[in-house]
Amino acid sequence: MDSGFSILIKYLSGPLSPTERQELEQWRSLSPENRQLFSEVSKLRLLNEFSRKNNVPGTALALTQVRKRIRHRTLRYPVRNIVKYAAAVIMVVSLSIFGLIRSGSEDYTVISVAENESIKKVRLDDGTLVWLSASSELRIPESFSRSDRNVALKGKAYFDVQRDPESPFRVTSRYMNLKVTGTSFDLLVEDEGRHVETILVSGKVILQNSRNKDVFEMSPGEKVVYEAQSNHYTVSTVDVNTLTSWHLDQITFENATLREIVNKLSLIYDVNINLESKKLADHRYRCVINREETLKEVLDILSYLAPIHYRMEGNEVFITEREV
Repeated sequence: MDSGFSILIKYLSGPLSPTERQELEQWRSLSPENRQLFSEVSKLRLLNEFSRKNNVPGTALALTQVRKRIRHRTLRYPVRNIVKYAAAVIMVVSLSIFGLIRSGSEDYTVISVAENESIKKVRLDDGTLVWLSASSELRIPESFSRSDRNVALKGKAYFDVQRDPESPFRVTSRYMNLKVTGTSFDLLVEDEGRHVETILVSGKVILQNSRNKDVFEMSPGEKVVYEAQSNHYTVSTVDVNTLTSWHLDQITFENATLREIVNKLSLIYDVNINLESKKLADHRYRCVINREETLKEVLDILSYLAPIHYRMEGNEVFITEREV
């Protein structure tokens, strides 16, 4: 097996080192067939990573079949046949995950999460992790260049960016871009970038205008809201752990009334919660709840935070004020 196919198999298996990435780029540039094969395999690798992280069956088997074809490449099985085979597998796998990942063009892939679907976790080619929320879309190039790593977001996502000082990571939109190195941050992009909200957890984020000119450098713990219509930035200090906990599949209540909390719990656990204490209904609380917790465990947490007593009767929950 030639060195090009050896590095391609490593690429299918996981993130490459900087040296290996350079070797893969050199192999890719040798011929149009190499570029075409890399294009198909890069999509398959992303599909496999996305599906494996989200428990979609069949992808691992498809990847194994492609690897087997690559390993047994001979004159009888020219590159163009492998390309066709990889493309066919990609089509089958794409259908099996209901089109969550689709080819946008020859140069990039788009991952989209429907409105009624759960959070999706994706590992990019450079090792960066992205948690994509419902009703969101991430556009990713086939491969990052040596000088920069650019992606585009519509909707909400949490990024844990792999550090590479020589290749800045950028999230682009029509009106504003974010430049980061090794950083964790939460990002909401709405209306093609007319409304952008950024919460910096760690590292450094530089906000740039559409011409990539630096506008503002964020510090950890800050939230910046940008409105393109007025070209206005609002900066505030926030509790990052609370506001970014959604990507861990947690329910966050920040300064929420007890009435708002129980109404949300009613929807999540499909029960009818009766809050019989008007006195406590408007009291505000702050808490984070894991979705894996049972309703009883959540109510126990509320009983610790607020002076309440509860009783469960089938599909009904009754909450009253606890006597002190």
